[in-house]
Amino acid sequence: MRKFTYVVLLATLSLTACKEESFKKGGEDLEYKIISSGSGPTVKYGDFIQMHISQFYNKNKKDSVLSDSRKMAPIVEMLDSINTPKQYYDILKQLRKGDSLVIRILTDSAFKKSPESMPPFIKKGNYLVTTVKVLNVFTDKTQADSARNASMAMAQENQKKEEEVQLVKDDAKIKDYLSKNNVQAVKAPLGTYVQVIQPGTGANIDTSVVAKINYTGKTLEGKAFDSNVEPSFNHVEPLLANMTNDPSLGITVIRGWSDGLKLLNKGAKAKLYVPSSLAYGAQGAGPDIPPFTTLVFDVEVVDVLSRAQAKTAADAQQKKTAAMQKRFTDSISKANPAPANK
Repeated sequence: MRKFTYVVLLATLSLTACKEESFKKGGEDLEYKIISSGSGPTVKYGDFIQMHISQFYNKNKKDSVLSDSRKMAPIVEMLDSINTPKQYYDILKQLRKGDSLVIRILTDSAFKKSPESMPPFIKKGNYLVTTVKVLNVFTDKTQADSARNASMAMAQENQKKEEEVQLVKDDAKIKDYLSKNNVQAVKAPLGTYVQVIQPGTGANIDTSVVAKINYTGKTLEGKAFDSNVEPSFNHVEPLLANMTNDPSLGITVIRGWSDGLKLLNKGAKAKLYVPSSLAYGAQGAGPDIPPFTTLVFDVEVVDVLSRAQAKTAADAQQKKTAAMQKRFTDSISKANPAPANK
């Protein structure tokens, strides 16, 4: 079931209305409850389940929503015992079309094999909970693919609407910050605000070029999360910000960069105020960029490269990276030599 395994493992839903004695014991410390309201045969090996999945963190009888497919679209996945761990497979194969399922697991058990991976907001002694609502069961792959394609289209449309709503919130937040700090900035077409610190020369950046950029990224509150000019981040080298549609020419940047860089040219220095919906949105990016975080980038356009120049620069960077990796591998090998054969 591909990613469904991990969706189940890292999830959970509200148990307020569920009596303790109604839960059954599953494998690997799972507990589950099936609310049978469906009909038809149970799900078989190789069937495709169309379902909604809600994920929660349950603390002190209060639920924090981790994700909810109802906001986007149903999920369609195949049930098999190869990609699905046995403890989940044994539960899911009991379901019928129309059934609901609640799975819970104590955080202590969920992270006991890798406690270092437990997010800071999750504490021991609480529950991770997942609820599943089975909307349909398909035995035919063609039907499943059709349902999956419809879900993908629905998800894209709903995500677009969600981003539009979030962009309005982000825009108000940025404008308030700029006003309070007396910052003069120009709004780029998609919604990034650009404060030019030092004008450059020549034509503005467009989708035919690759921009060579020095940058430092911070939250609106001033916490730095990345930089290629600060040695502490361990990658002091200009970034090839690829504005083209050729992935071999450099890094594809977030939409906020693509938006804001088009107002700059070679030699320019600026601050980009990037709405979360043009950055990492609802997903965030690691512990330093929570969901819906507005970002600020100090950028310097070191150079603007043609496609040919960018290809040369990208190839050189790849060779340099490969050489560094080889040196690292060689040093590990020397430090840990293989035992001699006897």
